[in-house]
Amino acid sequence: MKLFRPLFLAMACLAAGSAVAQDYPAKPIRMFIPAAPGGGVDSAGRILATYLTAKLGKPVVPENRAGAGTMLASDSLAKAAPDGYTILLVTTSHTVNAAVRKSLPYDPIGDFAAVSEVGYTPDLLVVNAESSIKSVADLVAAAKKAPGKLTFGSSGPGTLSQLEPELFKNEAGIDILHVPYRGGIPAVTAVMSKEVDMLFLGVVAIAPQVTAGKLRAIASTGKSRVAMFPNVPTMAESGFPDWDTGIWYGVVVPAGTPPAVIATLNKNINEALKDPDVRSKLATVGIEPRGTTPEQFSTLMKNDIDRWQKLVQKLPQLKEKE
Repeated sequence: MKLFRPLFLAMACLAAGSAVAQDYPAKPIRMFIPAAPGGGVDSAGRILATYLTAKLGKPVVPENRAGAGTMLASDSLAKAAPDGYTILLVTTSHTVNAAVRKSLPYDPIGDFAAVSEVGYTPDLLVVNAESSIKSVADLVAAAKKAPGKLTFGSSGPGTLSQLEPELFKNEAGIDILHVPYRGGIPAVTAVMSKEVDMLFLGVVAIAPQVTAGKLRAIASTGKSRVAMFPNVPTMAESGFPDWDTGIWYGVVVPAGTPPAVIATLNKNINEALKDPDVRSKLATVGIEPRGTTPEQFSTLMKNDIDRWQKLVQKLPQLKEKE
């Protein structure tokens, strides 16, 4: 009889998982959004929640959990019951925090189960429109000619807008001084007023100034050119072949959530990302829809953490101070 016990338990788990999938969802689902109302992250969450509500037949209720550089939302999810009734729209900040924070109240990989990537927004590398720098090659040459003289702005320490130029400095072998600001808007203003020489920031935040001729975009950070600016080359085309950064969005659930529930969420999210209305609405906030399997999204997050941790190991000054 003992020989049949493991088989019996395995069959029981499969049966339970099937029952969960058939009954799920039986009540409203909470979607934590790691940002304040308004902006791309909030918009993406609400667009997805609206579609899922209609598709699943139960309300998917967005809850803004802004704070601590998105860590508040991640911590709240990590402590939630692993039953599929609490989900999180996670962003690149989740993996950046894993690299730059001294400590986290959760395990950025072990406490979460990936469901699917949702979308991606590339960043642009910009300079003042009157700058003599017209390409990444020009920027590298200028930095090498005057080490430590050029400056780059960021939306604050420990943000992607700091790590991207730090990665650029490391790969190009140049020295450019970091000038942090309290948010993306002040950083953009600083480039326009010539307080700093360059900035990496999301295309949505910077597009109006580029279109108006106040800033010059010299590179984009994704694998392909930005549709809005087809004449702007990628960083890969500009001499950095492995470059692929920017802001991704995805959905995670607490670790231990039944695989059948994850499969249901994944199926419906991927169907949402094929819906013309959803795609159009995401495009209005600068997000390129990207559906994946749970495994693909998990790999993306792990690779992202690994990349930024390796950079911080080389440049320990990027680590958050005690």
